[in-house]
Amino acid sequence: MANPTLASRALGRQLQKFRERAGMSEYAVARAIQTSPQTYGRLEDGVKQNVSSMWINAISDVLGVSDDERRQLHMLAEEVRKERNCDGRRWRAFINKLRPSTDRFFDLEEAARKITSVQLTLVPGLLQTVDYRRQLAWAEFPNEKSEEIEGLLGFFQQRRQRLLDPQFEFDAFIAESVLRQPTGGPGVMGDQLRHLADLAERPNVSMRVIPAGTNPIAAVVGSFLWLEFPMLPKTRLTPLPVVYVEGYTGVLYLTEDDDLSQYRSVLRTLERVALNPDATRDLVLRIARELST
Repeated sequence: MANPTLASRALGRQLQKFRERAGMSEYAVARAIQTSPQTYGRLEDGVKQNVSSMWINAISDVLGVSDDERRQLHMLAEEVRKERNCDGRRWRAFINKLRPSTDRFFDLEEAARKITSVQLTLVPGLLQTVDYRRQLAWAEFPNEKSEEIEGLLGFFQQRRQRLLDPQFEFDAFIAESVLRQPTGGPGVMGDQLRHLADLAERPNVSMRVIPAGTNPIAAVVGSFLWLEFPMLPKTRLTPLPVVYVEGYTGVLYLTEDDDLSQYRSVLRTLERVALNPDATRDLVLRIARELST
């Protein structure tokens, strides 16, 4: 099954809104346009990538949308086709060495205008040094050849270029225990901490430590990413955020309103309890000095 793109999710959401306004079920719409309920359901779920103008016109007729709404649906369908045809990104050569679920994540990461990372066990991926990431890569892929690991690290370095884009924002909430865990040994971790301190001075990067012994909400919820996206250029619609939750054997992509509301509440709590950016940088450098003694 194809991964939902930003435009396909937006198209599906608009179709659902117009269908519910018309008081029709998915089955009724599918029957009216002579397709299966499963096929139409994939369209509303955002996973159907082959969306023709004929389909959009047929659905628009059935749902009784206005001329402006019909044009909006056509523009969204054009965005879907455009995204589908831009699938040859630079990192695809490495994707078969990663978990299959990460394919969709890298699509979202590359499209995001802002990412808020809440991390309780590791330094956030885009903030990691190469040596720190190398330790994690060998832990995750212990049977790979050295050249394969180095290839993955090359891809990782390309991903980090996002931080050089002044239009991209990255906010991090990092548990204090992550900073005190000497991943790779004192040398690797010390370099990682100094790298964090340097990144914290960039205008598009915000870093805040969750102190030990503070409100346990982060420990209850666990690590996650909150991804926000720019307005779609033609329709001027802003896609909903996505919450990404990763486990060792699988991931979750949360987009329902109730889920988003709960995670927004968690972020508001962390805003209250985390150290401010200046205090965070001071703590990071202090722990780095402790590791060097």
